[in-house]
Amino acid sequence: MTSDIPTMLRLHRAMFLAREIDRVEQDLVKQGLAHFHVSGAGHESTALIADYLGQQDWLHLHYRDKALLLARGLPLVEFFRSLLATGPSHSAGRQMSAHYSARELNVASMVGPVGNNALHAVGNAQAVKFHPDSPVVICCVGDGTTQQGEFLEAVGEAVRTGAPVVFVIQNNNWAISTKTPGQTFFDLPTGPADSFLGLPIRRVDGVDLAATRAAFESAVTHTRATRGPALLLMELERLSDHTNADDQALYRAADELKSGKSRDPLEAIRQSLRESQMGDAALAQLETSLIAEVAAAVAEARGEAVPETAGQAKAPYPPEFAHAKEYRGDAKVSNLTMREALNRVLRDQLAANRDVHLLGQDIEDPKGDVFGVTKGLSTAFPGRVRNAPLSESTIVGTSIGRALTGQRPVAFIQFADFLPLGFNQIISELGSMYWRTDGSWQAPVILMVSCGGYKAGLGPFHAQTLESILAHVPGIDVVMPSSAGDAAGLLNAAFQSKRPTVFLYPKSGLNLSDRRTSDDTAKQFVVPGKARAVRQGNDLTLVTWGNPLTQSLLAAETLSGAGAELDVIDLRSISPWDEDAVLRSVRRSKRLLVVHEDNHTAGFGAEVMATVMEKAGLPVSARRVTRDDIHVPFQFERQIDTLPSYRRIMEAAAALLEFDLAWEAPRADAGPAAIAAIGSGPADDEVEVVELLVKPGDMIKTGDLVAVVEATKAAVDVQATVTGKVLSIPVEPKQKIAVGAPLMFVEADASVARQQATVTAERIDKAILKRRGAPQPAPVTIGRAEVPVGVAGIAGITGGRKVHNADLKGNWQTRDAGDIVKLTGIESRRWVQPGETVFSLAVSATQKLLDEQQLEIGDIDLVIAATGTPDVITPSLACRVADAVSTAGRASLPAYDINAACSGYLYALANARDYVTNNPDARVLVVTSEVLSPLLDQNDFNTAVLFADAATASLVQGPGHEQPTLFTFAQPTIAGAPESGELLSVPRAGEGYIKMNGREVFADAVRAMSATLTSACAAEGITMDDIDLMVPHQANQRIIDAIARRSGRPAHSIIRNLGNTSSSTIPLALMDALPTTKPGDRLGLVAFGGGITYAAAIATVGSGR
Repeated sequence: MTSDIPTMLRLHRAMFLAREIDRVEQDLVKQGLAHFHVSGAGHESTALIADYLGQQDWLHLHYRDKALLLARGLPLVEFFRSLLATGPSHSAGRQMSAHYSARELNVASMVGPVGNNALHAVGNAQAVKFHPDSPVVICCVGDGTTQQGEFLEAVGEAVRTGAPVVFVIQNNNWAISTKTPGQTFFDLPTGPADSFLGLPIRRVDGVDLAATRAAFESAVTHTRATRGPALLLMELERLSDHTNADDQALYRAADELKSGKSRDPLEAIRQSLRESQMGDAALAQLETSLIAEVAAAVAEARGEAVPETAGQAKAPYPPEFAHAKEYRGDAKVSNLTMREALNRVLRDQLAANRDVHLLGQDIEDPKGDVFGVTKGLSTAFPGRVRNAPLSESTIVGTSIGRALTGQRPVAFIQFADFLPLGFNQIISELGSMYWRTDGSWQAPVILMVSCGGYKAGLGPFHAQTLESILAHVPGIDVVMPSSAGDAAGLLNAAFQSKRPTVFLYPKSGLNLSDRRTSDDTAKQFVVPGKARAVRQGNDLTLVTWGNPLTQSLLAAETLSGAGAELDVIDLRSISPWDEDAVLRSVRRSKRLLVVHEDNHTAGFGAEVMATVMEKAGLPVSARRVTRDDIHVPFQFERQIDTLPSYRRIMEAAAALLEFDLAWEAPRADAGPAAIAAIGSGPADDEVEVVELLVKPGDMIKTGDLVAVVEATKAAVDVQATVTGKVLSIPVEPKQKIAVGAPLMFVEADASVARQQATVTAERIDKAILKRRGAPQPAPVTIGRAEVPVGVAGIAGITGGRKVHNADLKGNWQTRDAGDIVKLTGIESRRWVQPGETVFSLAVSATQKLLDEQQLEIGDIDLVIAATGTPDVITPSLACRVADAVSTAGRASLPAYDINAACSGYLYALANARDYVTNNPDARVLVVTSEVLSPLLDQNDFNTAVLFADAATASLVQGPGHEQPTLFTFAQPTIAGAPESGELLSVPRAGEGYIKMNGREVFADAVRAMSATLTSACAAEGITMDDIDLMVPHQANQRIIDAIARRSGRPAHSIIRNLGNTSSSTIPLALMDALPTTKPGDRLGLVAFGGGITYAAAIATVGSGR
């Protein structure tokens, strides 16, 4: 041992107190005051290692290490707080006794599943390897634990990476009741081993205190100096039952138990003290005082209260999350795919915080991850973006160890299918660390996991999502973005959060061009637990996440064409999830469809549906569309059959909405054959054309090499799939194209059979929907009389200046007058000239109408002005117009403005109809007036060529008047999807220019106007086929044409010489269209405006046209 009395006394104190704690714990269990006890008797000599450790060192200990904990400085009372599960205990009564933790001593929380701590210790050691004070990490395990895969992996990783960890194996030859001799890596059936994975096995008799002290000193000194691992095997005796639930006399021979008592390290230190001249009386007196200390600690712990609650599994979010505004990027400049956005966020985080480390298989350059998510990062941040061994448990376990030191590890799992290989660490450690330590330790690891199917080349082990299993684990956040903006926002939030996060990203969405985000990923932020309303409607709530959002939106679009509007909610976050958003929607729609890619049984959709049934407070019809309870097939068409497809979603939604659904297959295309671009594997969505080996006119045969493309993993030779003549090649070298897109078109040789094309996308058949028993509209009545409401007259006036395209073309170097016509249908537009204002135009139009109708303002009962460009806020435009046209002093009537942008006319008609319905003899003057030209940026092609200036006035009346109506109209359908102005904004005069995201506005306008007019038809008990003429908002000719094609009905257009006059376009178009109609014709009035607003109304032409 040593002749140093203070050292011996210090060791005796730790060893004796540990033994006394064991004795008292056993008594408390027998008294029914405690419920579980693990003895460390026989293992106390591990306390010797404490003399060679400093404050900078770390300990990942074994449940028999009471003496070492005491030597490290753990207060006596902590043992009994843990035993009695008191409120002040290290875990607030959550962790089993004998599983200690002490943040202030660098004693990591002890694990339940033995062996898990070994990977934590290695990750910990990797994190502190280069610290200036040369920390070492101690990892203590029992001999049985060395049979665990986690331990064996940990030693391998320590050897591979040179981690400064000392593995201390406490070999008592028993794993509870199972003998271990001949069953371990250090004691093989052939005899003792000298090394393991190249690491020498240092052996020592743990009862020989001098030898043990020397062995510890040697191992720790070696590791501190070399910064590499050491492995120390201590031969010890288990002097007690495994736990209070065990009786080792049942499986150990009596003579073995008797002889074992001679190998007691406590007796060895006592003997050393006696040999140093301490008498038995002095030793007894010393131990009596120590017994008193234990008794005092027991009394203190017994006086403490029990925990008030079981606590929260997850750390609270930072306070700023409560007020954070979601930002998913600038929709006007979206140019980053999800893959690129994730890469950008990771790059930013690595640059901003040296504690961020990435670990995963194949993530270093030049590969940069199998999907390219980490491309370039290891080059930019060498040593902090590392390839991992082929072991998910090592990746997760060492990341936890790193996180315990304060690092922010990001662990990549190539496919969700491989997550089960790391589930032990995820469930037992990552999910419980914060909770089981009462917040003392946190392990905010981010697991980046590619998931899901819908790609050719996948199969049963590369296509799962597993989010329901992950959501079942308390303590971790689980997110699954479906767009680049959501991915960047949620990943930024995960870095700001202190919670461990499993970040599931659908591999099929990594390169989607229609889900891009802007470059400012550092500013993008999405609070976990908040869903996104992707599409709004009141007929059916469709909840989904991940890949199936694509199929869900396609189904919603189809159903919209049949008059059913879906509320499509992308959960984005699975744990936590946005119950409130789903419940709000379901309470409106009373129908719920949940679509997810995970298994049907116990899928997360069942949780969503159960919550709705429990909390909605009203009857709800509900269905699920999920993956079948089978594995995902490799054959692509059968894969689509298994996963939620467009067809299956349509069938479920149609049933909930009471539609009959039939399918019409697309006609077979007998045209030229296409040779498509291919990738090197499922990771490829896009390839670059490297070389084209044929040209138009060449004759080729099946199997000929026709092109070379560069994919994610390698260059790929493309062979001909058809024999014939090359007709055209729509691509060029260095051009990037989607996998599956045509490289060339071939006129197939009819005498040679074509190879059957490989299916790589779901076939989208035409859905034919028919509502069962469409409801008839209830007539608007007062008492028993129906009140027909119509428009008796319309007058309009435009700006006095005619502006031709040739007048504008000089503003753009690459555009000419013909381009403007081609893109917008506009040849000229009317702008105000000096002296004309929104007010003067409105007054002129109103006076013109009153003159034509031989009326005065005194004959009008209400004035409504629709304008998005008022020149004065108060008084309203309506009030000022009424005053301006009054010839007999101030008029006496209500007057007010509305602002629904280009939908303003139909919104005003809705208000006017309501007024006339309640006042059948009333007349309402509806005024529209817009002056947009002063707000145009003449250098902005998207807006400068479109907008114009005009005003109109319409006379709305009920049946109590002699004037015949131009048309009667049903109650307009008004709707909208409010946004902040990112799509379209009109500033106040002098405060900027009109801004518009033309591409997104076009898509939204076509969809929204088609859907809203379909809904208006359904409300009247008719279909789109019953419309004789559509009179749409004159936004631009392309939108007008698209609506006509979509509906199959003719659409009236006057935009060529007027431009887009916002709320005035429909009344101006009606003035032009009505003379071409006949009484009884049905008109579909429909608009789309900033805000975003939608509206539609069904009008019937009258005799006054």
